[in-house]
Amino acid sequence: MYQIYTADQYLWEGLNLDGKTVLEGGTSWGNTTGRIAEKVREFNWKTKLISVDIDDSHFDEIKEKLSEDFTELNLRKGDLSKLDFVEDNSIDVVICNYTLSSVNQFPLRAIQALKEFYRVLKPAGQLIIMEEIPLWAVEHRDYPYWSQRLRVIKSISVLKAMAHFNEIHPIDLEEALKINGYKDIRYQEFKEFIDSSLATRFLDKRKQTLLKGYNDIDNENLTKGFVEITEKLMKELEKEESFAAPAYIMKAVK
Repeated sequence: MYQIYTADQYLWEGLNLDGKTVLEGGTSWGNTTGRIAEKVREFNWKTKLISVDIDDSHFDEIKEKLSEDFTELNLRKGDLSKLDFVEDNSIDVVICNYTLSSVNQFPLRAIQALKEFYRVLKPAGQLIIMEEIPLWAVEHRDYPYWSQRLRVIKSISVLKAMAHFNEIHPIDLEEALKINGYKDIRYQEFKEFIDSSLATRFLDKRKQTLLKGYNDIDNENLTKGFVEITEKLMKELEKEESFAAPAYIMKAVK
């Protein structure tokens, strides 16, 4: 979902997509799709990209903007834990940028997604996962905006009876990869920087859900309070170009 800044060098280290078929897990607004397209143009790679997301609302604009950069761009609506439309051993590289935590809204579903990634990857195929690191503190001094945003999003989701993101600690993800048969597992932690405009956009989407969505608790004061908190944080983020977040990139091989 978010742009990749500090971790960009580690992400592309040793990665060549020329003549490869790539599966992107989580299209969202097309930020990672666009970054892959930039690399394809930079190195004149011939790359086929299959990008999958549960929400297809941005597919048309992404296809119009980026389709010419790939030998084939296939945008598919689907659940990463059930990739029935992708053949076994057909993918060279899987890139999953800040999406596994969304799949894991339903606890342990990320395990099924990792199993599907393993199934569709060719032997020796590469898996690259980027995620935020869950740091459970009321306010983390190094990540104040990130901490506030995390709590606001999760609180609204709970209030509206919505499943919410469940970030996976790299130690736990490493173990899950081992269980699914991956090898050569390694990761690196980063102080990443999240684009404030994208974070504000997502917060506004959550605020609209708060105002319009069904609420069986039906407490006007509670709703008003969360709207005020969300709007205050959005105004603060509008003053910033980006803000720090704890993140990691994990790489593994089938």
